Amino acid sequence: MPAPTTPGKIFVADQRGLTQTTSFQRYATLNFGSFHHEHRQALGRLLAVNEESLAGGATLTLPVPEAVHVVLLPITGTVEVLLASEILAVEVEQVRVVTLPAGSALRLRNPYPDDLISLLHLWVRADALVPTGEPAASFTFAGLANQLMPLLPTAAGLPFTLSLGCFAGRREATYALAPDRLFFGFVLAGAFEVEGRLLHAHDGLALWNASAPIDLEALSNDALLLVLDVFA
Repeated sequence: MPAPTTPGKIFVADQRGLTQTTSFQRYATLNFGSFHHEHRQALGRLLAVNEESLAGGATLTLPVPEAVHVVLLPITGTVEVLLASEILAVEVEQVRVVTLPAGSALRLRNPYPDDLISLLHLWVRADALVPTGEPAASFTFAGLANQLMPLLPTAAGLPFTLSLGCFAGRREATYALAPDRLFFGFVLAGAFEVEGRLLHAHDGLALWNASAPIDLEALSNDALLLVLDVFA
């Protein structure tokens, strides 16, 4: 394994904060809610990376202390977002961004009375005075084969982009990162080597000050990697 050349930090899966009740279970990569650790501070605009499970029929209400864009990526099942004027259903093979003002709340509901669902929700600080829509993107896992596919491009008007890829073992790729941006990779399944760092399922990796394209290689079949490219 080559020596790391780009400054970064690994967030190991088994060191995430666990919060659970009879209604939900959350693994937090960064400080969130009641979980706090001195080495899990927000990464610039990136405030939270949460893997959430909701029990059948459960509704979860999360306070929003500052204006945020919340990226929702269902893993199993459909999740409903309860807004003041509508209910947004986000399905597997979709990603949606919901922009919420300071002092509001994110309300998530499991529409299945008896089945567990799971999802990722990532929180990115928003510029409160810059209006944004709620872009959504659909994909297929077959369409992600051996590439990082941009799902939320710069054209969406958000202070980040999001890409997702599904790789066969030993397939390689590169990711070009602007010097003033943060790369945050999260392994949904399998294992990867990214810039000389070994990552397993549910590990996260932050990289910054990249002077060259970031190298990544899948170390297992059907390895899934999410990349959030966060602006300064």
